[in-house]
Amino acid sequence: MADKMNLQVYREKLRNDGLREAIKYKNNFIPKVLYKYNPLLDDRYVNFKEENRKRLSSLKKNKLWVSHYTKFNDPFEFKIMTIDIERLKATNWKVEHIETYLNLFKDMCLVSCFSSNGNSMPMWAHYANNHKGYCVKYSVVNPESIFPVLYEPKRVKSLVIPTNIISEIYKGYEKNLPEPTKEFFEYFSYFYLSLTCKHDFWQYENEYRLLYLNSDLEEKRGKLVELREIGLKVDAIYIGYKCDIEYVSDLIEIGKALECEVYKMEFDEYTDNFSLITNKLT
Repeated sequence: MADKMNLQVYREKLRNDGLREAIKYKNNFIPKVLYKYNPLLDDRYVNFKEENRKRLSSLKKNKLWVSHYTKFNDPFEFKIMTIDIERLKATNWKVEHIETYLNLFKDMCLVSCFSSNGNSMPMWAHYANNHKGYCVKYSVVNPESIFPVLYEPKRVKSLVIPTNIISEIYKGYEKNLPEPTKEFFEYFSYFYLSLTCKHDFWQYENEYRLLYLNSDLEEKRGKLVELREIGLKVDAIYIGYKCDIEYVSDLIEIGKALECEVYKMEFDEYTDNFSLITNKLT
């Protein structure tokens, strides 16, 4: 089997075999372990100690924060697919009407991002506050909600996908169907998959993302979810080599509570490798 999921194969399985078989195909490309780099803030930030306590408390309680896409650092997040304006001109569809539905669907999806990169210098720098934070290694118990991020050179223009989603919703209401149509699931799954696509200059992250369907559309920040609900388990904690000694002690205690191994990243002055070494603490 190929190392990376083939988008065309996924679509063919979705169209010919249904959503269940497409998800089974996707699951083959989810690693057994994933890494999440987390910042611990410093005095450059307001209420930084309170924010850090929240992060550490969530870790200890086996919970994970899933975020609204607008909180991420990529302005094109959830926007790989865009409406084909030229084709729209030849129809009776209104762009505002389509965008209202698409934004509603986007608001339903909260996200948490992971990497297959362990001990990555760029990831420590970019996502763990320049090595002051920590990295959690998770075992993937259930890959159902996790998707490999697909990196694309350009955005995708489409009118067929969004308008067919909306049309199938209308059809369901008009016919009082007990559940959405097969065609709805097919087109919505295309759209759903687009939420895991990014520009290819992000490839270095080797990202995987968890999509969490949220029924509370008023919540625009995110929410804490139980790890068992999303199929993850803490396997190990890696402490950044610049992490404050106070938080080092906290993370060691959290590791004991979770019965997982804890490592401290260290700098070796005399190695010829551009990588940090791991020092096992517990």
